[in-house]
Amino acid sequence: MGKGRAAGRKLQVFYSEELAAEICAELAAGWSMRSICAKPGRPHAGTVRNWEMRHPEFEMAVRAAYRQVTIGQRRRDREAAAELAARPAPVRGGKTSTYTRAVGEAICERLAEGESLTSIGKDPAMPCYGTILAWVKRHPKFEDMYVLAREIQGHYLFDEMRDVALAATKDTLPVDRFRFDVNRYQASRLAPKKYLERLVAAEEMAELGIGPRGGVSRGRGRDGDDARRVVFHVTHFEKGPNGTVLAAPPRNAREAQAWIEATGAPYVDGIGPNGQMRPPMIPLSDR
Repeated sequence: MGKGRAAGRKLQVFYSEELAAEICAELAAGWSMRSICAKPGRPHAGTVRNWEMRHPEFEMAVRAAYRQVTIGQRRRDREAAAELAARPAPVRGGKTSTYTRAVGEAICERLAEGESLTSIGKDPAMPCYGTILAWVKRHPKFEDMYVLAREIQGHYLFDEMRDVALAATKDTLPVDRFRFDVNRYQASRLAPKKYLERLVAAEEMAELGIGPRGGVSRGRGRDGDDARRVVFHVTHFEKGPNGTVLAAPPRNAREAQAWIEATGAPYVDGIGPNGQMRPPMIPLSDR
């Protein structure tokens, strides 16, 4: 055991002006005292502290080396800060923050032509995404234009589906199929009264291998034979001001009361606080 400890100890190193100068030079270059003392032929860190107490000139040289490192670090920090300040600011939207009817009409025109609200918000000449949604809440006239533009956008995306389908080729079919599905989904959400598929014939479900279960209402077809239809209702969920999850639209009296307790007002279809479309209420006869 004693031999093992002796083998792990460093050999005694005596003080010399040359060795002291090397240690100070390495300190000034940014080396730590621990890394300097770990080199072969160098004294232990405790030995260096003893040298500082015994040799005042060495102590002053060590302090000067530390001070030089601090000054150099501060200089590098200032240079980095100056370089960061000299970089051009990123180009973002949001320069226009005051609502005007002209800007509102320009936003709605671009929405009606199929452009997304996120791309409009990134335009330097347009307000940012959050500002546009704030305008929807604060300005009723702009809200009306926004709702109409979103509905027209649904018609635009629906028409674009035909262009995508006609331009599809064998090589581009997977990508075009994805674009077609995305447009169909957006059109059904932006203009749900016209493009949302709510009725599915039982024969079509049978072809897909899906049996009609629950929610099935019987009726008489055009030819006088009995037919079935399955009615699907789409329900969204929002988080209220108090953190309560609210169903949009409410499906029963309890969920309708939850809207009143959370928001202080009954459920109203249209535009939600985050710009999402709220579906209309479902009549009791259709449930």
